[in-house]
Amino acid sequence: MIERTTRERDEARREAKARQTDLGVEVTRRLDAEEVSAGLRTDLAEARQLLQAEGDEYDRLSLAVLAVCDNLQVAQEEGTSSPVTRAANITARVGQLEESAFHAGITQAFTVAHAHYEKEINLKVMSEGFPSTYEDEELEEMEEMVAPLAKNLADNLKEMVLPPRE
Repeated sequence: MIERTTRERDEARREAKARQTDLGVEVTRRLDAEEVSAGLRTDLAEARQLLQAEGDEYDRLSLAVLAVCDNLQVAQEEGTSSPVTRAANITARVGQLEESAFHAGITQAFTVAHAHYEKEINLKVMSEGFPSTYEDEELEEMEEMVAPLAKNLADNLKEMVLPPRE
């Protein structure tokens, strides 16, 4: 009977030791999990801050693009909330404005020429561009000669040709 009790005690001790070891492993795992969880909470807070900053920047960019669209009178198609889409619309509108200004400038130059030399200038022939009889060098020389005069005319006609700027 004493042997049995000793054996039972030894068995109980081994069982307790095994349970203590298991408990130590579980405590270590739990502490590791809590550490990882705390790290993830920190990472999540940082990610939220970054996302908020990006969202704020997106909002500022969207407002700036809308202001530019309004200034250029770019019509917004329904459902075009993307700044990229808006920027493409702005680029297209700027292209239209440039082309309109270019055409208006040419029209004004023709009008000025007609006003000064109504009968001496053949505007129809002039509308066809440079005569093929000139070499590139000759045309470049002519362009250099008329450049200051063209700038003067452009400055005088600027308000009529270019869209108003606020």
